[in-house]
Amino acid sequence: MKEQEHWTAFWKQGHTTTFGDFFKEGYRGAIGQWLVDQQDQWPKTGVLLDIGCGNCALLTGLLASNSRLDYIGLDPAEISVNEQARKFLVNCRNEVSLVTGKGAEETGLGNEAVGIAVSVFGFEYSDTAVSVKELARVLKPRAPFAFLLHHSDSVVTRMSGRALAEYKDEEVKMVLGALSTISERAEHVALAELKNDEKAEAARMRLNDFASRYLGQPTSGEPNVTMFEFMTSALRFFQVVKQPLEERLAFISDLQMEYDHYCARFQQMISVARDETSIQQLSEHFVKAGLEVEVLQVLMDERGLLAWEISGKKQAG
Repeated sequence: MKEQEHWTAFWKQGHTTTFGDFFKEGYRGAIGQWLVDQQDQWPKTGVLLDIGCGNCALLTGLLASNSRLDYIGLDPAEISVNEQARKFLVNCRNEVSLVTGKGAEETGLGNEAVGIAVSVFGFEYSDTAVSVKELARVLKPRAPFAFLLHHSDSVVTRMSGRALAEYKDEEVKMVLGALSTISERAEHVALAELKNDEKAEAARMRLNDFASRYLGQPTSGEPNVTMFEFMTSALRFFQVVKQPLEERLAFISDLQMEYDHYCARFQQMISVARDETSIQQLSEHFVKAGLEVEVLQVLMDERGLLAWEISGKKQAG
């Protein structure tokens, strides 16, 4: 499965940022303040390119601040303008367009078509050796760029690692198998008789065991948030158990696919995170492509290290 399919599934759920429900209405906190500080330094008009835009969280902030910048959102996944930004679009004259199915390596934009390039946890998912050259091509001379990239020791990367460590693949398969058994037995006996069916009851007891393990208070250590969320979703099966077989099977298939995407996204986040050596190498690629790096530092928030910041401008010519 192509990597963008995992993100397409995520964005179709309506999330605004890669942080899901943590930033439902766009970026706040340290990231939100960083964007405000960057915006103060940008030209007041022109075209802004948002690389790896997702469902356009950055656009939400732009429109909320009454910015006059036109906006191009670029993402290899299938994305859309989030609901909050759509509300702002009703009363503004900004030109807004989305380029989906294309990465930063090949934007499809014209030479020097962009006055500002921004990326919040998006640029690093591309082949950056190629993307840097494309960035230099589409930026106007002296046009600024400002990127936040995943740091290998950030709270985001650590949380992603924890999520993967919490995911119990064999147990997930057992839960999905139990749901399939109950669904299959429901085709052979009346729903009221499922509790008297030996196979269905054994499957239900298996689900109860996992529910008790992950939905109750842990006897020691921290709760397993990943499996808590999985079991919460899995038990919603009993809301559709009375539906036709096709709907029950679709529920089970969608649940499996959702958590396949879940793991793949976290694995990808970790794989693109950069340590100090690799961020320095990226900075050198910028310079060789004719992009002047003015800032290369870490961004912090109240929890600690959050991201790499790399920003500057295209050289005059």
